[in-house]
Amino acid sequence: MSKKTLISIMNLKKEYVTDEVVTKVLHGISFDIQEGEFAALVGRSGSGKSTLMNVLAFLDRPTSGEYYYKGKNIKNLSDDEMADLRNKEIGFIFQSFNLLPRTSVYENVQLPLLYSKIPIEKHHSLIEKAIKDVGLWHRRNNLSNQLSGGEKQRVAIARALVNQPSIIFADEPTGNLDSKTADQIMDILEEMNAKGITILMVTHEVDIAPFVSRIITIKDGLIHSDLGNSHVKKYMKNPEND
Repeated sequence: MSKKTLISIMNLKKEYVTDEVVTKVLHGISFDIQEGEFAALVGRSGSGKSTLMNVLAFLDRPTSGEYYYKGKNIKNLSDDEMADLRNKEIGFIFQSFNLLPRTSVYENVQLPLLYSKIPIEKHHSLIEKAIKDVGLWHRRNNLSNQLSGGEKQRVAIARALVNQPSIIFADEPTGNLDSKTADQIMDILEEMNAKGITILMVTHEVDIAPFVSRIITIKDGLIHSDLGNSHVKKYMKNPEND
């Protein structure tokens, strides 16, 4: 059974205008993301990968080009419709965790549900499942500032999972972690992907190659390479973005 296309972008461009100075960031990017993929956008700082993620995650609009999400043309959506789609369809994981301080693990994971249309009587079961999936149910009442870096990122993953999104965007999710903890976080993401969740990760780390099924390298606002299953493992020996 063939997988459905979740994201399709064609000749996507993005530029910013500041005091009449035009800065072109994305110069015409095209690719598809299929449901169930675990893909990585890799590139150095300034390559355009974070700008591209912001567009794909409905945080920003492209200057030109086409973006279809589940077959729907995003350019036809209002800002409110974009926000609603973002809340229902997307989970976010950030390098800096972005947890609420002096707030419990349970309350941090609950946060996306407070902005959703999911009935409140379903919240507890969703929160419990998400926290258990990352192995932190025993820490559910601990405050976020009582957690280690790895535990904080687990909470962030649980928060991203709680509204059962179609895709998770992970922005440098291991950037603030030591190598052992980073591998543990990647293992959790790999487990989530094995359950059918699509993951698109933005990173400049080359060590993610064993965990993902596809590496899209961005360089100077263009796709430099797009490596699928058969080529990903070679990436660590000769990373295209170095």
